[in-house]
Amino acid sequence: MSDKLAKTIQRFQTKIDNGSFYEAHQTLRTITNRYVKAKQYNEAKNLLYQGATILLNNKEYASASDLINYLVQVYTEEGVQIDDKDAKYKLIDLVSNLPNDDPSLVDLSKVSVAWSKLSPECSKFGDPDLHHLFGSKLLKSLQEEGDVDNGSEKGGSEEAVTKAKSPEEKSKIFVVAELHLILGTFKSVPLYVEYLVQCAKANPDVDPGVFLARAVVNYAYLMNIKFVQEAQLLFLNEFGSGDKLNLGVQYYEAYPLLNCLQLLVITLEKDHATNAQKFRKLYDQYNATLKKYELLAPIEYLGRLYFGLNMGNAQGNNMLANIMSGLFK
Repeated sequence: MSDKLAKTIQRFQTKIDNGSFYEAHQTLRTITNRYVKAKQYNEAKNLLYQGATILLNNKEYASASDLINYLVQVYTEEGVQIDDKDAKYKLIDLVSNLPNDDPSLVDLSKVSVAWSKLSPECSKFGDPDLHHLFGSKLLKSLQEEGDVDNGSEKGGSEEAVTKAKSPEEKSKIFVVAELHLILGTFKSVPLYVEYLVQCAKANPDVDPGVFLARAVVNYAYLMNIKFVQEAQLLFLNEFGSGDKLNLGVQYYEAYPLLNCLQLLVITLEKDHATNAQKFRKLYDQYNATLKKYELLAPIEYLGRLYFGLNMGNAQGNNMLANIMSGLFK
């Protein structure tokens, strides 16, 4: 770091120490603008990273998130790519230190993932590490608030009740968290499944397959069989054992959907012709169950995707794609 930049950071720190948070934030932004206009990107990035770190340490999260957002903009303008480990892990470090319920996280996830997608070696969905970061933080924000219940608000202090999110807010946060975890890393799977297990246990009158289906179908949409298998294994281990049948299936007399999903996973593991026939038989056998839980369209889509079967509406029903198209605009 140059002496000039070090002095700028010191002046910024002094303003922060004096409680002049707004002035410090605006001054740093102004100086950064000059660096960016002069294409002095290293100076701009260092200033934003150091400034955001100081603000985070002082719990000035709104100002810090603004600088993090600006840092991603600079990455984009300079053409920094996701394989720049220093840039990537500085971004991860900063975001990690924001509160899990910070209102800027959703917008930060959009700009961060959009930046990662500019790299040719990155998948069309963006960097899995960034997805894991944002998904885990958003999910933790629900868990920290004690939001896994059967739909009713339970006890707690007056302050907690005042700050509690509405069911609609919780649902929106979960949809975003879920999508990030689906597109995340192998470490995302247990976090996602743990939440689904909690939901299943909080709703004992509902077939737990309703919750497992989210992970199985979503990972299957991505043709990520490894994650499908891991999600099912973790879910069943947490949920409890049924009667063991052939092929390792745990049979639950009261839970037909849970049984169906286990057979579905076995069927999707191989793509040869006999499995296509097994898929069709499974679909026919559990048609009423799938219809009851509004899973006919997703399962029909998987039949077309994996086996080329002529079933359902070939023009749509890839619900994961529909969600993603709206979320990352």
